[in-house]
Amino acid sequence: MNFDATPVNINSILSIKKIYVIPRNQREFSWEKTQLEEFWQDITRNISLNNDEFTFNEYFIGTIVLAGTDSDKQLEIVDGQQRLSVITILLSLISREFRKLKEASLAEDIFKSYIVTVSSSLKRGSLDSKGQSLTEKIQRDTSKNYFKVSFQSEEDLSNKPETIEEKKIRYAGLYFKKQLQKRLLCKLLIKKSNHSYSNEDYAFCLNALYNMITNYLKVVKISVDSEDDAYDIFEVLNARGINLSSIDLIKNKVFQSCTTTFPIDEAKQKWDDIVNKLAETDTNETISSYIRCWWLSNIGYVGEEQLYRSFKRAISEKPTILSPEEFLDKIHKDIDLYIKIIEPSIEHWPQSDQIDIYRALNAINIFNVSIPRPFILSLLRLRRDFPKRIPQKDLILVLKRIEDFHFKFNSVCKLRPSGIDSTYSVLAIKVNSIANKTQRQDLVKELSGLFERRLPNEKTFCSELNKRIHYSNKKNQQGKLIRYIFEKLERILSNTDEINTGAYSIEHILPQSINNKHYMGTLGNLLPIGYDINERCGNKLLIDKISVYRQSRMNIVKRFLNEIDAQVADATEKGEDTSLCYDWNEDKIQKRTESLSSLIYSLFKP
Repeated sequence: MNFDATPVNINSILSIKKIYVIPRNQREFSWEKTQLEEFWQDITRNISLNNDEFTFNEYFIGTIVLAGTDSDKQLEIVDGQQRLSVITILLSLISREFRKLKEASLAEDIFKSYIVTVSSSLKRGSLDSKGQSLTEKIQRDTSKNYFKVSFQSEEDLSNKPETIEEKKIRYAGLYFKKQLQKRLLCKLLIKKSNHSYSNEDYAFCLNALYNMITNYLKVVKISVDSEDDAYDIFEVLNARGINLSSIDLIKNKVFQSCTTTFPIDEAKQKWDDIVNKLAETDTNETISSYIRCWWLSNIGYVGEEQLYRSFKRAISEKPTILSPEEFLDKIHKDIDLYIKIIEPSIEHWPQSDQIDIYRALNAINIFNVSIPRPFILSLLRLRRDFPKRIPQKDLILVLKRIEDFHFKFNSVCKLRPSGIDSTYSVLAIKVNSIANKTQRQDLVKELSGLFERRLPNEKTFCSELNKRIHYSNKKNQQGKLIRYIFEKLERILSNTDEINTGAYSIEHILPQSINNKHYMGTLGNLLPIGYDINERCGNKLLIDKISVYRQSRMNIVKRFLNEIDAQVADATEKGEDTSLCYDWNEDKIQKRTESLSSLIYSLFKP
C-alpha cells in the first residue's frame, strides 16, 4: 500500500484546480447543532485581537483521505466530506457578506478560489456573467442539487428542503448565517461591549475569519492511488463501535461491491429507501439499530461495538456467509417487517383474526422493550416467506407470551434483562430453520422455559405494581400503560374484543382534589369509565357518584360495584352503618390495589 500523509491547510486543498467528488457510498451530510457549535468555537477561539491586529493559532481538525493521483483533475473524498462541506458553507456565506459590503473583488476571489473552479472548457449551463466556465469544487453524487444551489452559487437559489439531508444542510447554513451577523461576529472577535460596529469593523472581522479558515485550519491529507487502499485506511481511522462511522463502513463495503449504477443505481436506491422509511416513522429508530437487529435475527449475537467486525468477517469468510449484495437485498426486503415491529399499525394487520398480532406488537412498544425485536423479526419473516411453517394462530400464541412476559418482567418489575437479548438472538436463528411442526413446538418449549426461569413471582410483581404504576393529572406518563392494563383486563373479564379502546377516560374514585399522595394514583383508586360519566362524576365523593357509576357497561366497573354492594349487604345484615361502605380511603385503595395486582398476575399469563 502506497500513500502520502501530509499536513496542510485548507487553502492547499481547496484553492488548487481540483474537483473533489463525494461518492455515493459516503454517508449523507449529518452535522447538527452540537457539531456546528463545536466547529465554530474551535475556529473563533483561535483568533485573538492584539493592538488592533488579529493573530491566529493553528488548529488541527482531523484527516482528509483522498483517492487518486496528483495528476488527476478529479479526486474522491473517502473521509472528510463533512468538514469540507461545512467549510464550503461557511466560506460561501462569508463571500456573500463581503458582496453585501461592496467588497466585490474579495467576494469573487473567495468564491472562485474555494467554492468553484474556473475551467478553460466551455460547458453548457456553467458560464458566469463574464463567460467563464465554473465547476463546483465539492461535487456530491446525488440526483438532487440542493447543496449546489444553496452554497455553490453567488446567491442562495435553493427551494424548500425536502430530504433529511437537505434540512440539515439548510440548518447548517442558517446557523452560520446567524453567527456571521455583524453585531454578533464583531462582539465575539473585537470584544467591546456597548459598542456600535461599523461596516469597516465587520469587514475586518470577516477577513480574520476567512484567514483563519483558509490558512490556519490544519488537516493531515492522506492521498492514496488505489480506491481500495483508501477505504482500508478509512476503516482503520473510523472502525470504533456501532455509531454512524461503523454503519458508514458497512455501507462502504456494500457499495464497493454493488458497482452497477446505470441505468439505475439500485444499491443507493435501496439504501436510501431504508433510511427514508425509518425517517418517516414517529420513532427515533435509526439504520444503526435496524441493521444490528437484523444481524441478531439472521447471523448471531454481537455486542454493539463488534457489529462491523462481524459484518466484515461474514463477507470475507470462505465460503462466505453472505455477500454484500445479498445483505443489502435482505435488509431492504425486511425493512417493512421492522417498521411493523417498531411502529405497529392496525392497517398492517387489517383482517379481523389478526387483531391480536397488532395488540401484542403495540403492547411491547408501550413497554418500551426492544430486546425481543430480532426474535419477532424472524417470526414475521418466516410467516411472510413460509406461512405453512408457522400458522397464524401459533404466531399469535408466541407473540402473546412475549407480551405477557415483558409486561411483568420489564414494564412493572423493571428487572435487568442480562442474557435474555443473546438468547433471543439464538432463538431467532432457530426460527429461520424451522421446517415442520415438531421444530416449531420445540422452539415454543424453549421460549417458555426461558420465561419460566426469569418470570418474577407474584409477591414481587404485586409489590412493584403498587410502587411503580401511578396515574394522575400531574403524573400521566404511564397513561398508555394504565390503559393497556384496563383494556386487557376488560377483554379477559368480558371474554370479548368489543371494548372500544378510545371511548373511556381514567376516573379517580377518591378525587384528586383531596390530596396528591402516592396512593391516589395507584391502580386501586382508578376505574375506566366513559367520558360522559366521568364528567358527571366531577370531584364528588364515592357515595355521591356511585349511582352514576352504575350506568357504565365496563365489567371492571361492575366488578367494583359488586364489591361495594356486597359490603353494603353485609353491613345491613349486621345492622351497621352502611354509609361507611362508601367511605373510600387509603386503606381500601391499598386493598383493592393488592386484589387487582393478584388478579392481573394470574390472568396475564405468558
